Amino acid sequence: MAAVKMTSADFKAKRADIRAALKVGLEKELKDCAWQPEPDTDLWDLPTVDSKTVCKLSPIVEKMTGQKLKPVWIRKGGYNTVDEAIKDLMARIAEHCVAPVAPSIAA
Repeated sequence: MAAVKMTSADFKAKRADIRAALKVGLEKELKDCAWQPEPDTDLWDLPTVDSKTVCKLSPIVEKMTGQKLKPVWIRKGGYNTVDEAIKDLMARIAEHCVAPVAPSIAA
């Protein structure tokens, strides 16, 4: 799997900005796509944040990290809350940051 183009140190430095951008984006997606199913259907059991909605955050992830969001980073079945989705996505992004390259010492 390809690594996010930012280093772990860059991710740590931008962590709060990335989290804020993802939260704003996800809340906007949820608001824009809001609908109410019929009360007597089983659709009430859907997660608050489905995995397809999280996929729509790819442009934000790419802008902030340099790489598109990978669908495998998103938990199948969705998330119960926005915060749960953001926390999980942030962990996946952090896992895929590149390690800083150590300078080589010429002999």
